[in-house]
Amino acid sequence: MIRTALTMLVGDRAKFFGIVFGLAFASLLMTQQGGIFRGLMVLVYGHITDMPQTQVWITDPGIADLDTNDMINERELDNVRSITGVRWAVPLLRRLVYARDPANVIAPLMVLGIDDATRIGCPPPEAMVAGSIDELMRPDTIIIDVHGASTKLRQDLPGGGSRPLQVGDRMVMNGRSVEVVGLCRSTLALMLFPTAYMMRSHLSAVNPGTDRAFNFILAGLDDPAQAREVCSRIDAATGLVARTRQELSDYVYDFYLYKTGIPANFAIAILLGFIVGVAIAGQTFSQYVNDNRRIFASLKAMGMRNSGLMRILLIQSSVTALLGFALGAGAATAFGWLLAGTDLSFRLEPTLLAISFAAVMVISLAAAAFSLRSLLRLDPALVFRS
Repeated sequence: MIRTALTMLVGDRAKFFGIVFGLAFASLLMTQQGGIFRGLMVLVYGHITDMPQTQVWITDPGIADLDTNDMINERELDNVRSITGVRWAVPLLRRLVYARDPANVIAPLMVLGIDDATRIGCPPPEAMVAGSIDELMRPDTIIIDVHGASTKLRQDLPGGGSRPLQVGDRMVMNGRSVEVVGLCRSTLALMLFPTAYMMRSHLSAVNPGTDRAFNFILAGLDDPAQAREVCSRIDAATGLVARTRQELSDYVYDFYLYKTGIPANFAIAILLGFIVGVAIAGQTFSQYVNDNRRIFASLKAMGMRNSGLMRILLIQSSVTALLGFALGAGAATAFGWLLAGTDLSFRLEPTLLAISFAAVMVISLAAAAFSLRSLLRLDPALVFRS
C-alpha cells in the first residue's frame, strides 16, 4: 500500500511539487518568524545572563524592564550587605550615554558602570577579544563590545571607507575624551545600542548628575539554595525588590511578552503562514484527488475499502508534510546562518522546530481530510465509464 500511495503521489508531479512547496513555504515562514521572535526575546535580558557571578539582582520596586528604572538610595547598599545570607553586594550603574567619534558622529552607548573596588560586572576574561580589563582602572577608559565596534562605531578612513573601532581609539563623551582600552563579546541589547563598560566613578564623571548613583545592586549569597529566602529578607528590610538572576530574566521576558505589541506582530505573521499553507495544500490536494478519481475508483472496484483509501491519503499527506517541513526548516536554518554577525537576532531551538513540524503536519492532514469526503463517496463504476 505504501508503494501504491507513493507511486500515485509522485506520478502527478505538478500536484506533488505544488503540495510540497506550499507546505515548505508555510514551514519556512513559521520557523523563520518564530526564530526571529525567540532571538529577539532573548535580547531583553541579555545583560543579566552576561553576569553569571551575580546570583541576586536588587532593583526599584517600580521597574518594568532593564531600561525603565530609577536610582537607588546609597544607604540601601549597606542595608543589603548587612542582611543574613548575603555574601557580597555591589552597585551597578546602567546608563545610556551619547558619544562622538573623531568625525563628530553621535552614537548612543549603553554603558555599565561597574564597582570600582571589586570590578564585579566586568566582562569575564574569556569574553575579552582585545585589550585588558585592568586598563579600566585608568581614568577616562572604556571597553566596547566587539559587535558594536565593528558595526555602529566604525571609524571613517581619510581615503574613504571605514574600519572597526580598535583599542587605542578615542571618543568624546559629554565633552571628555575617552580611550578604548578593550573589546569584548557581549549579548546584544534589545535597543541594539553597543554595550560599553566603565568604572562607576569614571562613568559618573562623564555623565553629570550620576555622582555616586546607581540603579541596580548585584549580590552574591552564602548559600545559593536559600536564594528565595534571602530575597524575601532583602525585600522586607529595604523596600526594594530582590530577584534571582532567573527570576529577573523571567520578569523582564514576561513584560515584553504580555505588555508590548512584539508577540502580536510575530503571531500575525506566523498565522498568515499557517493560513497560506492550508489554502495552497488544501486546494492542491483537492485537485490531486479529483484528477486521480479513476485510479481511486479502480482501487475500490478491486475490493479496497474506504479504510484503505484513507490510509493511502494518510501516507501521502505524511510524506508531503515531511518533505515540506524539511525544505522549509532547511531554508530557515540557512536564513539564520546568513544573519550571523548582524543586528537581527535569530534563535532556532528544538522546541520551535517541533512546533513547526506539528503545524505542517496539521496543515497536510487537514488538506487530506478536506479531500477525503469526495473520495469516500466515489463510485467504483466510474472506472467503466467513458
